[in-house]
Order: sequence, then C-alpha cells, then structure tokens
Amino acid sequence: VARAQGPVLSRFGEGAGPAAADGAFRLLDTERTPGQSNAIALDRAQAGAFESTTVTCRLRVLSGGDGGSFLLLSTAEYGARGPAPFVRSWVEPNLRGTFAVGVDVHTPRNEEPFGDWGNYQGLPEREISLHWDGREIVKRVAPVEFRGDWADCAITIEQVVGGAEVSVRLAGAAVYDRYFVAGLLPYESRLAIGAATRADATTEFDVADLRVVHGDPARPRRVPNHVEVFNHVLTDNSRTAYEAEVELPPADWEYGRVILTLEIHDAGPNWDEWDRNGEVSVWDKDGNKRGIVPFITSYRTECHWKVDVTHFRPWLSGKTRFEVAAGTRFYRNRGYMMSVSLDYYHGRPEREPYRVVPLWTGTAHYQSAENHFADFFEPQEVEIDAQATAARIFTTTTGHSQVGEFTPSKRTIVFRAGDGEERRFPNTLWRTDCYLNP
Repeated sequence: VARAQGPVLSRFGEGAGPAAADGAFRLLDTERTPGQSNAIALDRAQAGAFESTTVTCRLRVLSGGDGGSFLLLSTAEYGARGPAPFVRSWVEPNLRGTFAVGVDVHTPRNEEPFGDWGNYQGLPEREISLHWDGREIVKRVAPVEFRGDWADCAITIEQVVGGAEVSVRLAGAAVYDRYFVAGLLPYESRLAIGAATRADATTEFDVADLRVVHGDPARPRRVPNHVEVFNHVLTDNSRTAYEAEVELPPADWEYGRVILTLEIHDAGPNWDEWDRNGEVSVWDKDGNKRGIVPFITSYRTECHWKVDVTHFRPWLSGKTRFEVAAGTRFYRNRGYMMSVSLDYYHGRPEREPYRVVPLWTGTAHYQSAENHFADFFEPQEVEIDAQATAARIFTTTTGHSQVGEFTPSKRTIVFRAGDGEERRFPNTLWRTDCYLNP
C-alpha cells in the first residue's frame, strides 16, 4: 500500500480552489462556481513500476458539468513530486506517457446527431473514458447511476503481454472489465485528480478514503520488434492502394501479442472529406490476398487505431506482401495519407495460433440480386485438427449499408458440431454510442 506524501493543491481557474479536510478532498467548491479548474497531486510513494496498480476511493459527483479524472502521472514526464500539470479539459486528460480515467457528466441531449454533443437519444450523462499516452482510447456510459451521492470507485491496471488490462467499477457495477489497452506498459507514476466546471454547467466532485495499492515490481520487458510497413502513403484518383513487401519475424519466434497500428494523417487539400471503405490486406503463403483490418475513413478526422492481430500470426511471418487501400477513382483527385506498422511483443501467447481458416471475406450487398446476404454467407465446414486445443472465430464488420448503418440488423452465428449439436450466438449490429467514439 503506497502512503504518498502531499497532496499539492492547484487552482487553474475560478473559485476558491480545491480543499482537503478529514481525509477527503473537495475538488470543486460548494457554490458550483462556473469556470473552475482544480487539481490535487500526490508525491511518488514508491519508486519503480509495478505489475498492477489499484486506486480505490469513494466518489461523489453531482449531475451538471463538466466532471473530472484520475491520472497516474508519469514521473519521467511530470516529476516525482509537486503540483499536477495544467490540463485543458479534465474530462479529456490526454497527457503524454500517462494513463487516466475520465468522469464526464456533461453530454446534453441534442436533436442533431452530428452536432457538438451527438446525444440525440438522450442517454444518461455519466460517461467514463480511458486515456493513454495523449489519446482517448474508449468512452462508455456507466451502466448504473452514480451521480448525486457517495459511490465506491475502483480502478485496476494489470500488466499483460503487449499492454495492460483495465477494470473500472463504479457504484458496484463494472464499466470496464479487463479492457485491453495496447502499449500500456509498466511505468513509474504518481496519482493526481483533477476536476472542472463549465461556463454553462457546473457540478461538485469529492473524493474520500483514497487508497493506492501496488502489486509486485514490474518484470523486465524487451522492447517490441517494430516493423514499418507503410509510411505516409497518399492515395488519389489514379492510385487508391499501395503495396509493400517486408520481412517479418519467423513463425517459430515466440511472441505473445502482435499489434497493428493504422493511422490516417492530415493530407491538407488532398484529403478526401468523405467516409470511404478501406482495408489492410496481406497475401498468404499460397498467394491469396486476405483482408485483415477493414476500416472506414472519418470525414477528415485524423485516426489512430491499434488492432490486435495476434490470431493472424500464421500469415504474419517471413517475407510478406501487404496492401493498404482507401479512396475512390472519381472524386476530385483526393485520397488519404496513411501509415501502417506492426509491433511484435515478446512473451508466451495464451494459445498459439497455427492455422487461419477464412470463412467469409468481401462485401455482402444489401438488396442486391448479384451478391445478397444469403448467398454471401453460405455455410462453411471446417475440419478441426486432432492436435488443436481450441478454435476461435473472429469477425469484423464495417462499411455502408441500410442494414446495420442506418437500421439495426439482427444476426446470428450458428455452430453445428459433427454430432449434430447446434449452438447459436445472436446479437444486433447496431450502436447507440457512436457519439462517444474518440
């Protein structure tokens, strides 16, 4: 259990600033002054990095706006002691080398789906976000109400191969349960908490019974094997795809996780402003082109995706040919500037993938006589090798269609074993939280 020194209290905006009394911290004043921005920071309690870190407390946040965040400040970036750095928005705590959890209580209902807030369905304004190394990774609406009274809060970071699994519980419910954050490797840190009010919405943000518990000291980790595939290639009307051949680590080298990073960069006036389909593909050892990361561009928004492609390891070894494609041949000679790279993280995989069996790849067209859903998703028979210990199915869907993009689409994966036993896995292709997509 870390017993940190401090805290150091900081005021960056209006109001009286934060206060500490009887083991509790009041980040925002009880007058709910507009324009507040306050923080507390603890000095480093224990040197070094750890295999796990858990932060627990009781949290009291009122409805309104803006909210606050818990940050494990990188001591390499922000020092082992002293005040917290200034953060422009405490509900978007994007700091270099730092992991943080945001608590946002201001996303008001808006009739315009593409407006500033996007919450046209009027979902509850109690959102929890995860941030790592200057980026928002994911944001979710908490499943239970925690605003208005004291609620138990627990944040746990557990190191695994290639990153960390993050769990967040609020008011007895799991918001995140072992959510994998790629690249979140062990680093020395100290705790800070920040909170703010808006000019048009205010709240209160109190923390009590704050506790930080570290696990075992972090084990030494080798730097991942980094392979650059494409570096800022730009498509246009005459060229909508690029190919590259690279040498990847041999198949018999042991890696616990392989992460593909795909970036869409600002291409200035050459940047297509619309949403187009794209894909990262590889050629397998038999010369077949296989799509592994389908994506869709995002209205001149720079994108940074990290995709776990460990299950494609049999295709990602030795001399390998890649393609990245996005754009059209008919629109203003504009395209997309993209980069693709791979990071091979040393370690023993939970299960070693040795064979990939493509089931359905390509495009199924809604209401198309040439290639409609029923013909595209024909039943597939797969022989499971006697030496196999497990079989997994991976599905990725993206693109444009009246079904799934603008209307919910029910779908089911059906397994029929050799003995005739059938298992069905249904869900609905539809998202209610697109406005939270970072």
